[in-house]
Amino acid sequence: LRRRGVTNPYRLTWQSAVGPQRWLGPQTEAAIKSYGARGITALVAVPIAFTSDHIETLYELDIEYGEVAAEAGITHYMRAEALNDYPPFIAALASIVHEHIADGFPASTQLMLPDPGPESPQTALTRQWIAAQAALIKGCA
Repeated sequence: LRRRGVTNPYRLTWQSAVGPQRWLGPQTEAAIKSYGARGITALVAVPIAFTSDHIETLYELDIEYGEVAAEAGITHYMRAEALNDYPPFIAALASIVHEHIADGFPASTQLMLPDPGPESPQTALTRQWIAAQAALIKGCA
């Protein structure tokens, strides 16, 4: 953001912790409460990891965190819309797909990298399917 000249204060936060393990932090809810406690009254949530609006953005970020913000004294809370069907985003996705097909590999090479731990049966099946699709594409080229 600094390289682009954005001077608004910002904070990267995490949400959706699942299970008993400690999750990445700080948690979005805790950050919202902290901003309210410091007297901040306007806050924009920008879900950078989501490419489309869905239940997590529409419910958790808009409704649940909107309520947390209001309870914390933040009177102007909103979420920036995801990229959804924004034409430059769709063009970028199409370009990536075209490159993969032209290279004879239908998916990111990241998908074929080994797991850091034991590979699940579902991951093994997925890797086999991807390899089969790549072979089909190479056979058609």
